[in-house]
Amino acid sequence: MKSIERAHIVVVAGGERGEALAAQLRRMRVGQVSTVDDIEEARRLCAQGDASLCLVAYAGAVLDAAQPVTPIAPGRDSGTPSLMLIDALTPYSRRIARLAGYRAAVPVKIEPRMLYRRIGAALQGRRARLRPPPTLPFSIGGQMPLELGEFRGPTRH
Repeated sequence: MKSIERAHIVVVAGGERGEALAAQLRRMRVGQVSTVDDIEEARRLCAQGDASLCLVAYAGAVLDAAQPVTPIAPGRDSGTPSLMLIDALTPYSRRIARLAGYRAAVPVKIEPRMLYRRIGAALQGRRARLRPPPTLPFSIGGQMPLELGEFRGPTRH
């Protein structure tokens, strides 16, 4: 996928975990991979427009109602998609991730090809949002180019 080869992915994870994720992404032939330790630095990179996608490795074992809400996704304000990597994926953690602005919550032990597909889907969604909306060849409020005829009411069968 050409979009992944040109992408700049920011990995928000510290230590060995971040380096392992970065190495896995490089094996997928991602264009540029940056590893940062805190979410504020990732937010700054997203605001500058340097990042195509953010991968945030959540350090908590299981999200439940007793824990505070996860940090807001780094690319939420700038339109950069963010994926949350979490150890134990539950329906509650998926819902909390969506409310915090993440595109999806995925398990840490996801197969590489599935992670590749998730990243590709997030990048494709970003390209669709950046594309201008299609324009119609005619004005909706103006004269229609086709002669539709007179409407005589519904037909009875």
